[in-house]
Amino acid sequence: MRTALLRGREHTLLGGISAIAEGPAAIAISRGGAAKTYAYRDPNEDAAAFATSPFASVVAVADGHSGHGAAEIALDRLLDAHAAAWLERTAHDLAARWVDAAVDVLVDLNTTVLNESAAERSADGARTTLSLLLARPGDDCLAYFSVGDSHIFAVDDAGAHEVAAARSPRVGFLGRPSDDRAALRRKLRAGVAQIETLRAVVLATDGLSEPGIGVADPGAAVAEIALRCARGAPDLRPLELARGIVETALASHRAQRSGDNVATAVVWIR
Repeated sequence: MRTALLRGREHTLLGGISAIAEGPAAIAISRGGAAKTYAYRDPNEDAAAFATSPFASVVAVADGHSGHGAAEIALDRLLDAHAAAWLERTAHDLAARWVDAAVDVLVDLNTTVLNESAAERSADGARTTLSLLLARPGDDCLAYFSVGDSHIFAVDDAGAHEVAAARSPRVGFLGRPSDDRAALRRKLRAGVAQIETLRAVVLATDGLSEPGIGVADPGAAVAEIALRCARGAPDLRPLELARGIVETALASHRAQRSGDNVATAVVWIR
């Protein structure tokens, strides 16, 4: 298993972009293309991660609130405790048990965020969104789950459409002490789909889409970038897609003179 994690606290240059790719997976992050015009604790509170094996890839993005801590804690725990089981040769009836497995993971991540945040007084009240996608091309299986308003786009020849769209963007966070298993289940948006017709899958935090900051039509932007990347060298497509999404978000920030952190994670399918 190969893994990577981009932590917002390590990427605070305004206008800068950092990206990592391995096989079909890639992640990219930026503080933003312009200064934030709203109150915030840390310059960059987003994070992105991937884990990949010869059989599957897991990608995730997290948008921290009240500091970078919760996003980083959640993705660290995801890589350390959960990713390896999803990347094994055999899926073990993954599709049938995916929703229950997703709730189990959320319970564990929520507990970890609360416990580790409590150890740092500066992180009191830290919380995070989380969107995750598992691609298993050999099983024709795409499994995903999300809490909060970070995006998951499925890209095919017809364009990009969002899966697991947030019903109420401000409700879905990890890191709330009052959330038990039932509450986390209500926040969860999860599903399983076929992967056969897809070109790529894309996760992005709301720095791509926030009104007055990001692009007006994020799905159209993702589709256009993916189409452009499809014409390029095959081994560079994941990296170029991830970087292209962040570059597009930053251009919008500069044009509107209002910025936000942005993180993306992609898996190139074909």
